[in-house]
Amino acid sequence: MFSVSIIKSEIKMDIDDPPVIYGLETQARALCSVPALDDSQQFIIGTQGLRVEHNQLHLLTFDADSNSVSKRIFDHGRDEIWSVSVAPHNPNLCATVFNRVTMDSGTNPSVAKRWCLWKLPEEEDNQTPRHRNSSEDALTSSSLSSVESLQSIGSIELEQQGEPRCLAFHPERAEAVLVSDGGLYQLGLGSGAVRLLAHLPAKDGRSQLRYWHAAWNPHHSAQQVIAACDSGGLRGFDVRCPPSDGPVVVIDNAHNGQARCVDYNPNKQYYLASSGDDGAIRFWDTRQPSNPVKMLRLHKHWACCVQFNPYHDQLVLSGGTDAKVYLTNNRSISSEPVLSLDDDLDDDDDDDDRRQQQPELDEDRTVSVVEEHEDSVYAAVWCATDPWLFASLSYDGRLVISHVPKSEKYRILL
Repeated sequence: MFSVSIIKSEIKMDIDDPPVIYGLETQARALCSVPALDDSQQFIIGTQGLRVEHNQLHLLTFDADSNSVSKRIFDHGRDEIWSVSVAPHNPNLCATVFNRVTMDSGTNPSVAKRWCLWKLPEEEDNQTPRHRNSSEDALTSSSLSSVESLQSIGSIELEQQGEPRCLAFHPERAEAVLVSDGGLYQLGLGSGAVRLLAHLPAKDGRSQLRYWHAAWNPHHSAQQVIAACDSGGLRGFDVRCPPSDGPVVVIDNAHNGQARCVDYNPNKQYYLASSGDDGAIRFWDTRQPSNPVKMLRLHKHWACCVQFNPYHDQLVLSGGTDAKVYLTNNRSISSEPVLSLDDDLDDDDDDDDRRQQQPELDEDRTVSVVEEHEDSVYAAVWCATDPWLFASLSYDGRLVISHVPKSEKYRILL
């Protein structure tokens, strides 16, 4: 059984909006933002209970006016969910990667990692209103919220697939890339069926690589995809080229240990960020991949995830197994111009004050640290429809919805 509650931090409302905490009574590590068509602020969580009859997907809608969330819950059977993603072109289409436990001819359980596409059912107008959580509620989700069923769209058997890791939807087309031990599989999702378009093997000469995560390059119609490798490197491919051509981007030893996450800068061509088991966040220019353009050493253990803000690329999120989430401003390598001391300065009495403030405005810095987590943070994501809202999920099933501090927001906008 799951219990769900909302806890609000006691912070003065005239300073910053307090974070909202959504709790589960089971483990979870899968989280993504939902690109809702009506601009609502939504996130989806996949649970990973090891000894439960029903793992679930929780679709959460954040209400900025009341600083609270409402939920819909979908049954995922006994499958332990490792990854969840939602299609930008269709918010009702999602994909999960999960462990499926089956019994063999005897009594011994067998575990196999699988992936599947699902359709989230439309919310009917006459449906019982979703329960709105408040700080005083601690409720049993199965008794007070109807658990809905997912409609399986299916998956396909892929040659040399190995264990799937995640599925990255194309930002514009009805396509996706499945990341697995066997490489990258470009899939077509049109006409209600899944079909294989191309297979990019996970090989480096004679060596066999294992891919862990992938991201599409949003520039130039998103024709390139880059993957993080267990060897610590990064490999980028152009899907217009034959797989035999090999990678077009090669960054060896991007991290000491496994590279766990990679993300492209949405506003600046050729720039991307990666995170890995060495705890570092590194920023790269793919035209000069021999050395990173910048490195952050914030996390004390694995850096599990990194993501650019979809609108203001100087803002970057990262989460790690040190139970910390860092929000940093990296203006020096962003698409935002760095102002010189002589820009827009008039010959008046305020010049000296403005000159003193200018270096502080341009300096790269840590904006805030989310410290409400008590366990490893495996996912931290920006809201797809609100550039000032983000969420993070720790393995103990705690989701924290946070805001960019108002001082930073005004500093960027004004």
